[in-house]
Amino acid sequence: MNTSRILLLSLFISFSLNISAQNSTNSPSSMFGIGDITIGEAGKYVGMGGVGIALRSDNFLNGLNPSALTAMDSAKFVYEAGANVSFENYKTRGRSSSSVTGNIRNLGIGFRVMPSWYAAAGLAPLSSMGYAITVDQPVEGTEGTISSLFEGSGGLSKVYLSNAFKFSKNFSLGFNLSYIMGSTTQSEVQGNTSIKDISYKKAFYADFGLQYNIALNKKWNMNFGGVYGYKQQLSLNNDRTVINSSSSETLIEKLHPKSQFLPQYFGGGVAINNKRLTLSADYKFTQWSVMVSDNSTVSYCDQHSLNIGADLLSGESFTNPWHYMVGAGVSNSYVVLKNKKPMNYHVSAGLGIPVMTGNLVSFGVKYETQAGAGSSVQKNQMFSIFLNLTFAERTPRSKIY
Repeated sequence: MNTSRILLLSLFISFSLNISAQNSTNSPSSMFGIGDITIGEAGKYVGMGGVGIALRSDNFLNGLNPSALTAMDSAKFVYEAGANVSFENYKTRGRSSSSVTGNIRNLGIGFRVMPSWYAAAGLAPLSSMGYAITVDQPVEGTEGTISSLFEGSGGLSKVYLSNAFKFSKNFSLGFNLSYIMGSTTQSEVQGNTSIKDISYKKAFYADFGLQYNIALNKKWNMNFGGVYGYKQQLSLNNDRTVINSSSSETLIEKLHPKSQFLPQYFGGGVAINNKRLTLSADYKFTQWSVMVSDNSTVSYCDQHSLNIGADLLSGESFTNPWHYMVGAGVSNSYVVLKNKKPMNYHVSAGLGIPVMTGNLVSFGVKYETQAGAGSSVQKNQMFSIFLNLTFAERTPRSKIY
């Protein structure tokens, strides 16, 4: 077994053992719903603003559109692993706090199974919950206050198997089959009373993608892509533990909260490229309004997101090119706090460094901020650094079967 396989196997085992315990946020807004969504923030395309629906590459695993697998070199195994670290700052009512978090972002392997049939398998986080908030609340009938501590942790991850089929030189279809799993823990401590809610969540899920590419002329090509995922209810198992330290009483009970869903979504993208330059844009609609809130000050709305990105190659474009990437994006927040609907903006840049033929180390940086939340609603700012490793190993034969 060569070095790349040993490294990827070690990372795969490590991530499998810790998949339910990883947090990638300390944002108070993650306390609502299934937490902050992290899907798609991985791989080379982070530096391009998160685009990917229409992008194709012979030695990358595109996690945003499974049909892109048909662009892989038919005589290669492609391994990928990625991680990130984020520096977050939160401001509300003139007060601010900050945190540093990190997580593995993606781990996968892809290859051609048979002519016109390509496959990939891997692990990736889907959502993350992590917060700690202290709130001073007035005591009825007195002028005093009592402090309450709210904490949360956990999140959802997915194990996926992707398949893609090339029906012609220009047209491909693909789908992901995923098992979603994870748990979230939310607690409140007030005086002598502690309440802890643990929610175990799971679901089987499928989403789909297609791509069509055409040659505009001898130098330029254009790719079109589309993705779709249906609404899927999560299976929930919820426990509540209430502890009164003054009386040493402990109460354990089952909860029956409102249903939670993975929302329906669809998106489209377009990319134009030649040997040196790729330009791309994506639009995605996510139907978060199906979620029902238990909090009267919180509701959910449908989300619209638009991303653009560019990738410029330098050096030898066919063997070991360097990649210089930039991107930007905008979306509305799907969490509505106190009837405020903030907008999210981000810019990014990336550098892909070739390491031997067919291997690439990608670095990406991303800055995110919010606007339109109002002074009474928390405002978030985040700076993230991403690292992605791609190993391409040639097989002894050009096909596996």
